[in-house]
Order: sequence, then structure tokens, then C-alpha cells
Amino acid sequence: MLEGKNGGNLLGFHGRSGQALDAIGAYFSLLPQPEKIPAVGGDMGVAFDDGVFDGVKKITVGKDLGCVSYIKIEYEKNGNFLTREHGTIRGELKEFALDYPNECITSVGGSYGHVDIYKAVLIKTIFFQTSYGRISPTFGDATSPAGKEFMLEGKNGGQLLGFHGRSGQAIDALGAYFSPSPAPTPEKIDAVGGDMGVLFDDGVFDGVKKLTVGKDLNCVSYIKIEYEKDGKVETREHGTIRGEVKEFVVNYPSESIISVGGSYGDVDLYKAVLIKTLFFKTSYGRTSPTFGEPNSPGKEFLLEGKNGGKLVGFHGRSGQAIDSIGAYFWSVPAPQKIEAVGGKMGVAFDDGVFEGVRKIIVGKDLGCISYIKIEYEKERKVESREHGTIRGELNEFAVDYPTESITSLGGSYGLVNLYNDVLIKSLVFKTSTGRTSPIFGSPGNPVGEEFMFEGKNGGKLLGFHGRSGQAIDAIGVYFGTGSG
Repeated sequence: MLEGKNGGNLLGFHGRSGQALDAIGAYFSLLPQPEKIPAVGGDMGVAFDDGVFDGVKKITVGKDLGCVSYIKIEYEKNGNFLTREHGTIRGELKEFALDYPNECITSVGGSYGHVDIYKAVLIKTIFFQTSYGRISPTFGDATSPAGKEFMLEGKNGGQLLGFHGRSGQAIDALGAYFSPSPAPTPEKIDAVGGDMGVLFDDGVFDGVKKLTVGKDLNCVSYIKIEYEKDGKVETREHGTIRGEVKEFVVNYPSESIISVGGSYGDVDLYKAVLIKTLFFKTSYGRTSPTFGEPNSPGKEFLLEGKNGGKLVGFHGRSGQAIDSIGAYFWSVPAPQKIEAVGGKMGVAFDDGVFEGVRKIIVGKDLGCISYIKIEYEKERKVESREHGTIRGELNEFAVDYPTESITSLGGSYGLVNLYNDVLIKSLVFKTSTGRTSPIFGSPGNPVGEEFMFEGKNGGKLLGFHGRSGQAIDAIGVYFGTGSG
């Protein structure tokens, strides 16, 4: 097996060849090593080393007399979830779940010291801090003598990738691996509007459930936000004159706000520059009514995160009304482009990236997929793209968008004698609700080379690319990055 260190990418080949291939080697890119933080605690128990994973989804911690007696970690690697357990006395169990892959652990703190009942130095308490700014409860026995405190974290704010340490009946020592690059953090979009009023900063939450907006004389005078954090609703209010109040409800957590727009300008009655209007757009493609005074002229603005990231907090200035407003968005990784498979004839096409797919119509001709029509959604509008000119026998697969999305695409390709070309021979789709489409095309013998495309962590299909002429020569896709 030829492979690079730490999952480095293949860059090129070398070797020896004549009539056949005598030898082969490869060049791989060098990726930085994860940072290994030495373990703290006692020297009893048996050494363990979980190694390095892509991230952590959930941690379960057991508490026994005066110590942390058990830890169970749910790691993710290459889209699969793997569990590691340490310590044999489970005791009282509690868990800490992450909004993975958007949220990750960036530091591990706690304390260690001598525990008389075990006659050993053990980990006594443990807590976790995340890229969202969340801090877990303190697990273990915080009521006993504190012991020596510790904090495990990477040099560059990297994310937790794995644990190592020592354990027996309980957790004797604990160390960690962190990524060499900083963990992703929410993006802070600067406030727009006036410079009067008092600064406010709500910070970062898991998401937004409901917004209530008050309108007074030619301005937005009040805003109330119902955030969600750790499964609980937390409310923040800004502006003191409620005026005429209206609300906008989000179907959280499946729906989120992805942009905040509006206008600001001078309001004579307040003798200040204020926010005059506000509206919100969501991941479902919905747009709220325009709150405030839409008939009053002002300078327009739009606050939004990268790649459709969700709104997780507000900041700005307020007094009697809303002077200025800014926002925190969770930055979404760029869509994943999976290279096309199939033949090399036809003309290249690239639909680009949309918000999702509503319907796919597939045409079957002699031994191949000859036509595909995709109905995409973007900003609440349906946009269609068609590839291949021979429609043949048509069949369709509709998705219950936006609550359902396509999460994988499979099929086969091979030589089609009547076209004298390598073409896509069959296609099949799977969705986020577990549905599987019929097999479109010609799945019979000879089958051809099979393929399967799927997004990381259940990411949804956002677009197609490939090659086409009379039929579909090659096909590739774009997937969003899902949440696992």
C-alpha cells in the first residue's frame, strides 16, 4: 500500500516500465503532524492511545468516588463513527454532545490528584471547551479536594482529534491530540448603521428559533431573539420602544437563517442614524416580510456568512431603538466537488452549486443514460439544467424539498457499442429520508464499471458536472458538507 503521512494527497507517480509496468512509486503531499499533548495524572493503570481521528462527536464521562472513572469517546473518521472506552467502573454517567462537524472541542481541562479509595493519583474532574465558545459542565467529583488543575490545548487553537493516557478501574492519566491548524470559528460580520446607543453583543449560540421585531416612527425600534443553546431557549432583547410588534418563526433546527438584510439611515424624530428595515432569509429559501418602515429611504445592507452559513448571534448598538446591527454566522465549508467518472467524449458541462435539488428526469436510450434534466432550487426559484440530446424513455424522481435531499448517487458506466463510446449506463439516487430511487438506464448485462458518490456526513447534492453530447458521457457532483 502506497500512502502519504497523515492522509497526504497523491501528487504524482514514478517507477520503471517497458512493455509492461515493472515498478511503481508515488509522491504524496506532506501534511502537518497532529500535535500530541503529553498526558497528565498518575502513572498507574495500563497505557492507551486512541490515535488520531477526523473529530469528536460525543463524550460520555463516568464519575465514581472522588474521580473520573470512565470515559467513552465517539470519534468520526472518513464518515464512520468509531467508539473508544477507557476505565471499567462506569459509575454515574453524563454526556456532552457536539454539533459535529460544525462544532469541535478546542481544549480539555480538569484536575488530578490522589484518591484515597483507589490509593492512586487519578483524574478527578474534566471539562471541555468548544469552537462555539461553549463550556461543558465539570464532570467527575468537583466536591472533593480539587487537586492539581490542568488544561490541554493545541498551540494554534486546533481541534481535538484523539486521546491517550493511562487507565484501569478509573482514568489514571489523560493526554490529547490536536490538529495543527486552527479549529473553525463563527464569522463575525461588522455592524452597519449609526454610532449612537450602547454596544451590545449577544455572543454565539447554536441557532435562532424566533425573531420579534418592533416598528416605531420610520425605524426598527426593538428586536427580541429567541436563541437555542444546549437544547434550551435563551432570549435577548434590544431597543426599549416596542412599537408595532411582528414575529418571524424558524423551523429550527432543520431550518436556519442564512442572511439578514435591510436598510439604515437618518431618522429625524430620533436625530440619529438608525436601522430602518430588516428582513431574513432561511435555508429553506423562505424570505420574511420586511419589518420596520419599507417606504422610508435608506442605505441597503445584507449580512451573510460564507457558503450559506447559519446565523448564530447578533451584535450592534441600541438605545430607544436599534442604532446598528451586525451578526455572527457559522462558516460552512466550501462544497465538495467529486470528480466525474465515465467517458472522455462529449462537451464538458458544469451546473455549479445550488441550494438543493427538487426533481431529476432521466432519459434511457439503447444501453445508456441519454438525457438528464435537473430542477434545482436557488433563492426560492426553480432553475433547470439539461444534458444530452436524445431523450429516449423518460422517468423522474421527485424529492420532498427542502425537508428531503439527495445524499448519494450511484450507477455504472462502460462501452456502449451503438454509440461506440464509453457512456453512463445506469443511475440511482438515495435521499436523507432513506428512500432509494428506481435504477434508471440499462442496469442489465453487461453492467459496466460501478461507482458511488456521497457527501461527507450526509451532505446533500448541490449540483452536477460532467460531459455530454447525444448522451451522458461522464458525470460528477457537488455535495454540501453535512452534520453527521
